[in-house]
Amino acid sequence: MRDTQPPITDDEEYEGYKQARDKMTKLVEQRETRLIAALEKGDATEIEERRYDLLDAMRKRQGIIDAIRVYEQQRQQSA
Repeated sequence: MRDTQPPITDDEEYEGYKQARDKMTKLVEQRETRLIAALEKGDATEIEERRYDLLDAMRKRQGIIDAIRVYEQQRQQSA
Protein backbone atom coordinates (compact mmCIF):
# COMPACT_ATOMS: atom_id res chain seq x y z
CA MET A 1 0.00 0.00 0.00
CA ARG A 2 1.26 3.45 -0.92
CA ASP A 3 0.18 6.96 -0.17
CA THR A 4 -0.71 8.73 -3.40
CA GLN A 5 0.77 12.20 -3.78
CA PRO A 6 -0.59 14.99 -5.97
CA PRO A 7 1.05 15.06 -9.41
CA ILE A 8 4.08 17.26 -9.87
CA THR A 9 3.31 20.12 -12.23
CA ASP A 10 6.61 21.98 -12.60
CA ASP A 11 10.33 21.88 -11.91
CA GLU A 12 9.97 23.83 -8.66
CA GLU A 13 7.59 21.22 -7.26
CA TYR A 14 9.90 18.51 -8.58
CA GLU A 15 12.78 19.90 -6.54
CA GLY A 16 10.53 20.10 -3.49
CA TYR A 17 9.49 16.48 -3.91
CA LYS A 18 13.14 15.41 -4.15
CA GLN A 19 13.86 17.25 -0.90
CA ALA A 20 10.85 15.60 0.72
CA ARG A 21 12.07 12.20 -0.49
CA ASP A 22 15.45 12.80 1.13
CA LYS A 23 13.81 13.85 4.42
CA MET A 24 11.55 10.81 4.36
CA THR A 25 14.55 8.56 3.68
CA LYS A 26 16.18 9.86 6.87
CA LEU A 27 12.92 9.36 8.76
CA VAL A 28 12.68 5.77 7.51
CA GLU A 29 16.24 5.14 8.68
CA GLN A 30 15.40 6.52 12.14
CA ARG A 31 12.29 4.39 12.39
CA GLU A 32 14.22 1.31 11.30
CA THR A 33 16.68 1.95 14.11
CA ARG A 34 13.84 2.28 16.62
CA LEU A 35 12.29 -0.96 15.40
CA ILE A 36 15.60 -2.78 15.77
CA ALA A 37 15.93 -1.46 19.33
CA ALA A 38 12.40 -2.64 20.14
CA LEU A 39 13.17 -6.07 18.69
CA GLU A 40 16.25 -6.30 20.87
CA LYS A 41 14.17 -5.47 23.97
CA GLY A 42 11.53 -8.01 22.99
CA ASP A 43 8.57 -5.80 23.94
CA ALA A 44 5.75 -7.04 21.67
CA THR A 45 3.63 -3.90 22.06
CA GLU A 46 6.52 -1.59 21.26
CA ILE A 47 7.56 -3.78 18.34
CA GLU A 48 4.09 -3.45 16.79
CA GLU A 49 4.08 0.32 17.33
CA ARG A 50 7.49 0.66 15.71
CA ARG A 51 6.44 -1.55 12.79
CA TYR A 52 3.42 0.66 12.19
CA ASP A 53 5.57 3.82 12.39
CA LEU A 54 8.05 2.37 9.90
CA LEU A 55 5.33 1.21 7.51
CA ASP A 56 3.67 4.63 7.61
CA ALA A 57 6.93 6.42 6.78
CA MET A 58 7.76 3.96 4.00
CA ARG A 59 4.31 4.33 2.41
CA LYS A 60 4.64 8.12 2.35
CA ARG A 61 8.17 7.94 0.98
CA GLN A 62 7.09 5.52 -1.75
CA GLY A 63 4.24 7.84 -2.77
CA ILE A 64 6.75 10.65 -3.20
CA ILE A 65 9.09 8.40 -5.19
CA ASP A 66 6.21 7.33 -7.44
CA ALA A 67 5.25 10.96 -8.13
CA ILE A 68 8.88 11.79 -8.97
CA ARG A 69 9.11 8.87 -11.39
CA VAL A 70 5.90 9.87 -13.17
CA TYR A 71 7.13 13.44 -13.57
CA GLU A 72 10.53 12.30 -14.85
CA GLN A 73 8.87 9.99 -17.37
CA GLN A 74 6.62 12.83 -18.56
CA ARG A 75 9.63 15.10 -19.00
CA GLN A 76 11.47 12.47 -21.02
CA GLN A 77 8.46 11.90 -23.28
CA SER A 78 8.02 15.60 -23.96
CA ALA A 79 11.73 16.21 -24.59
